Amino acid sequence: MIKHILTLALCLAASIAHADGKKLVVVVARGSSLTNISRVDLKRCFERDPVSSGDKQLVPFNASSGSPERIGFDRAVLGMDAGEVGRFWVDRKVRGQSDAPRALPSAAYVVKVVAKFPGAIGYVTQDQLTPELQPVKVEGVAYTDPSYSITSE
Repeated sequence: MIKHILTLALCLAASIAHADGKKLVVVVARGSSLTNISRVDLKRCFERDPVSSGDKQLVPFNASSGSPERIGFDRAVLGMDAGEVGRFWVDRKVRGQSDAPRALPSAAYVVKVVAKFPGAIGYVTQDQLTPELQPVKVEGVAYTDPSYSITSE
């Protein structure tokens, strides 16, 4: 009985934590021609498969490993948990394929790099948006839409 109560409590705590997650906004530099991206292209981009916008190849930048932003993004966009992501990149490395996107140590770095680096794409929580960044719709859905589903952990 106690085991079932503990299991229920853990499940409830996990769902509450997920419900408290902040929306993650996919961003590029202000003025970029990229205003919308499909989920498929966003996933491909962060798996380091070539994805272009106009004449520029997109260069993805991740939040730091283990951060709530990274965990939520990997789950929502890549469909993988941290362990699966790690195995994915080890497998790619063994096969001689591309390395993982560069992980930046803080949201402030993501903002600076994405704002200045042509073709850069990243994600930040909505409260970290700055005038130098341009939000990108995902499948035509803006982060302000209630149906937007990319959130931090």
